[in-house]
Amino acid sequence: MSDKIDWKRRRLLQALGVGAAFAAAPAFPIVLKKEAFEKAGPPCGKFSPDVELELVAKVDQVPILPGAPTRVWRYEAKVLKGYPQAVIPLKENYLGPILKFRTGQKVRIRFYNRLPQNHIVHWHGVHTPSEMDAHPIYEVGPGESYLYEFEVKNRASTNWFHPHSHHATAAQAYAGLAGLFIVEDEEELALPLPRGDYDLPLIIQDRTFTADNQLWYDNRGPIGIIGFLGERILVNGRPDFAMEVENRAYRFRLLNGSNSRVYKLAWSDGEPITVIGTDGGLLERPVTRPYLVISPGERYEIWRDFQNAKGREVILESLEYSGVMPAMYEQHMRMMAGHGRGMGGMMRGMGGMMQEMGAMAMFMRHIPAGSRFAIARFAVTRTAPSNLELPDRLRSVPRYRIEDTANPDRPRPVAIGMRGRRFTLNGRSFELTEALPIETIPLGTFQLIEIFHFHGEGMAHGQAGTMEPGAAEGPHAMAEGGQMDHRGMGRMEMDHGQMGGMGMGGMDAMQMAQMLDMAHPMHFHGEYFQIVERVAPTGHGVHSGAGYETVKEGLVNEGYQDTVLVMPGERVRLIMPFRDYKGLFVYHCHNLEHEDGDMMRNFKVV
Repeated sequence: MSDKIDWKRRRLLQALGVGAAFAAAPAFPIVLKKEAFEKAGPPCGKFSPDVELELVAKVDQVPILPGAPTRVWRYEAKVLKGYPQAVIPLKENYLGPILKFRTGQKVRIRFYNRLPQNHIVHWHGVHTPSEMDAHPIYEVGPGESYLYEFEVKNRASTNWFHPHSHHATAAQAYAGLAGLFIVEDEEELALPLPRGDYDLPLIIQDRTFTADNQLWYDNRGPIGIIGFLGERILVNGRPDFAMEVENRAYRFRLLNGSNSRVYKLAWSDGEPITVIGTDGGLLERPVTRPYLVISPGERYEIWRDFQNAKGREVILESLEYSGVMPAMYEQHMRMMAGHGRGMGGMMRGMGGMMQEMGAMAMFMRHIPAGSRFAIARFAVTRTAPSNLELPDRLRSVPRYRIEDTANPDRPRPVAIGMRGRRFTLNGRSFELTEALPIETIPLGTFQLIEIFHFHGEGMAHGQAGTMEPGAAEGPHAMAEGGQMDHRGMGRMEMDHGQMGGMGMGGMDAMQMAQMLDMAHPMHFHGEYFQIVERVAPTGHGVHSGAGYETVKEGLVNEGYQDTVLVMPGERVRLIMPFRDYKGLFVYHCHNLEHEDGDMMRNFKVV
């Protein structure tokens, strides 16, 4: 692959922005150019693929709601060589196909960008070399293509693929660009688990439509802070999802494919949620939760036996919660509920403020975060010829140990903060190819990482090094002995007028940042990690532990994961291996509006 990148051209394309461009994108043919970004040679000698696919990102239109079809962007794929079942289309929807592989297979994917914007495909959860992981430096332009070649090293697991274009991920994913990437292995296939028609994906997304059935998206103003929230829930690309099932056990592969919405899933008949797998595959043993909290980017595999529900309808629903969204948002929701008004009524009551808030008008048309609503309906109408029993033990999940990390006494910090109207990580926004000393990782090590919220008020317990006051600007550094220098993290710049008269005048920057503090689903590229500790909030600015109480029983800390929801005031410790591959691997918030707002950083593996 050429190391030369046309930065002027790239900056021009980025400056054009995306916004709601996909909704009006013409379905014009694009002539493919020579594969300008196809790499010059495989990384380790001759690459002979077991499976070869063609993957295309294209403009299309599909029927979603009654009436006019909806213009979407979507992935299509076909097998060029090998395993015919490597591509499983999902019928009658805009989502991409399921790609299915076996551990150890060598895969070649020829990707063609037939979109009118730059694009690159990220294999979310898949352990690949840096140049195959969709770092934004590798995005290709309209009419160009990219050659992916990698060995599938993952254990059996449910992963997914989606855009990772710089400043365009949210709009492109919202337009329909997503699909599952399932890995199987011999150990998983030997287990008595539901297969075929009883092993089903449930890809949950929220969307807003115009009167003529077109997708409506906007990321301006407050939406860029809290994230986009839609007015309708879609499952597997369909609204009002319902299906008939047999009175037997099913395996559901859940993906939260929404841009920003967090779901608190529960069964309407009071059955607990039985979790058998997380992002990184099956657990050692099933675990049960009264409900399951799933944030954007996360996947869970759950077992549901409908044996005793014959003749009934069972609903998978999202329950009420609090503490996930910024305090300003939740205060407005309480005000609205207290006055017994709908969202539109609240906005009308705000009068002339709407003219100041611009894109805030989008809030007139969304399902409030933390409210209760149905996700999917299952009518148990058929009698199954046989059934399966839930295994007591699933598979081995070796635990990572703190004593085996390279830094057991000095976790590498991931400090969630805010500067201006942008969320930051370790006091910085995304820099395309830069990594701080604390983000530079030796290859072949296990690293202890701690994620926490920091808004200039200092760090409790000294858990991630000593917070040193310093100049408002300046680079971070890891001092000798592992202490962290947080220069630049103590200054929070905030335009007090930028929230359009939300009643925040007179607040200082720290108070403003706390009012806007919220939960963040943190995603780490490269490999799965394991959560080793959660320290619950005991009080955090205008937030308190009360919101945490509404979600804590639905958090799953077992197994392997690549995305973790970090609540306001919460501290999460995890252990992550950095094996096999050097290069740049990003970590970021998977609230896609936050990611596009540069809440992303690089780990540089050396």
